[in-house]
Amino acid sequence: MRNIDKIYASLGLAWLIGAAAFGTWLGASGHPNFAQSHAHIGLLGFVASVLFGLMHKAWPELRQSRLALPQLVVYEVGTVVLLTGKVMIDASGQPNLLLMTGAPIVIIGGAMFLWLFVKSPATAPATMLSPAE
Repeated sequence: MRNIDKIYASLGLAWLIGAAAFGTWLGASGHPNFAQSHAHIGLLGFVASVLFGLMHKAWPELRQSRLALPQLVVYEVGTVVLLTGKVMIDASGQPNLLLMTGAPIVIIGGAMFLWLFVKSPATAPATMLSPAE
């Protein structure tokens, strides 16, 4: 998938906006019990998604794998499910099925990316800098 790097970066930036909005609500409403959820949204949503996008940009051969799009879907869906469950735990203090389902899905999405990265063919960098003469 040619634009998967841009899709990942866009999703990451959407996660950033969501994390910022949630953090603003968190601070304004005095709900410090949601601080861990806010951090998880930033890390699993924004940071990981942007890093996946940057890795796809740095290693273009990753984009050509048939596993690239399924990995994106598994990771992002798992992240939504996990974070929904995390917010629910912060609200109630009770474990829930969403968190217990989302966590392994995110782990599978991460493992899929590891497989994609390790099994991708080694290629020379797309552009090489040469010293000025």
